[in-house]
Amino acid sequence: MNRYMKFYKILAASAVLIYFGQLAAAEVFFSGFAGAKADVTSDNTADSFDPQLMVQSFFAGQFSISDSAIIHTEFSLKTSDLIENSLFEKTPAEFRIDELSIIFRKQFPGATNYLSFFVGTYDPIGSDIFLRRQFGIQPISSKLTESWLGLAGSVIYPLFGVGGANIVHFMSQPVAAGIYVYVNHEIDDSYVFNADARFACVYRFFTFDISGGIGTPLETNSNSDAFFVVNKIYWRAGMNLLLGNSYTSSLFIQAGISDVPFTKKDGSFEPDADKTYILFEPRFRTPKFQLNLTAFSLPKDTVDDFIFINDTLGLNMLVYTDQLYIKNKTFTFGINGAWTFPEKDFKDLKDPLNLITEDFNITLAPYFATRMYNGQFNMMLQVRVSDLTASDWYSAFTLNIGYKTQF
Repeated sequence: MNRYMKFYKILAASAVLIYFGQLAAAEVFFSGFAGAKADVTSDNTADSFDPQLMVQSFFAGQFSISDSAIIHTEFSLKTSDLIENSLFEKTPAEFRIDELSIIFRKQFPGATNYLSFFVGTYDPIGSDIFLRRQFGIQPISSKLTESWLGLAGSVIYPLFGVGGANIVHFMSQPVAAGIYVYVNHEIDDSYVFNADARFACVYRFFTFDISGGIGTPLETNSNSDAFFVVNKIYWRAGMNLLLGNSYTSSLFIQAGISDVPFTKKDGSFEPDADKTYILFEPRFRTPKFQLNLTAFSLPKDTVDDFIFINDTLGLNMLVYTDQLYIKNKTFTFGINGAWTFPEKDFKDLKDPLNLITEDFNITLAPYFATRMYNGQFNMMLQVRVSDLTASDWYSAFTLNIGYKTQF
């Protein structure tokens, strides 16, 4: 595994050098995003009140080095508890290159072709970043899964590794299609060759983004007479669907499954809840407020990246308005109410009576957001109502503060 990490670090370093070389040799137009998020809570494993402060930050930039070449880059940093380690001492932190890509754009009669080479995660399925980049639409993802950091937000499965993509955006219809080819070693000890196909369209009352592909581990040690051996294949698929649009009542659906192995000996297929992503969200819009009802069953790794949702199965109701005005300043105010079930998934719905009599969590979270200094300020207080009766009731509160700006 160490040699794989070394390989990726060399590729990433080479890409960074090429990237800065391009910048030095061209007249560059730059735009970007930057932001930070702080989470304040008490350690629920401590015997007494033990405040924690964790901070995450990100930077994302787009460099137009010519009319036909664009560079995307995104980096993130996550710290451990700053209160325990002090702001003025060394604090353990995780630095990650989320995306480093270069896109070559070519205009043809009736279509535009985008040829890309990337390191990291590139336009992951589940996020609406692909739709926003290709069609210039407003975000359509669920507010329950949106991120106060970065650009991607919710991810059903990442298109992660080192590779390339070719996307064709047709001019006669709001349609884009393409293929991704890349190498990683995320799902196996060997290098994994991946290929995915994608199709997306944006109409007035219908938005659709679907992707599917396979990953093939290339075994090199099991047979000394072969360059590589393929013993199994992983498949995956995911989609975003919006019926309606951001200005009407609508229905938003996300669904997908990732990294499902199969071999010649496999018989019937049994879905793995840890790799299955389901989100069903009717959205109701009135002149004064909006109401979103969400039912979800999500992988644990996905939930760990969310701000509000902490459990894998549950229901959520969000009521909010973005029409509050104070001294000519616009505010968004809302409240989330969630009923969730730890370590449960959609398979447990076959016995609903047993499900609701076991352990569950009830959480309320008022939040507000507003524009501030050319950026977006967000603040939310999470109250885990089901934990208020415990002796360590103070750990039932979490304060989230985030700020993201564009420049």
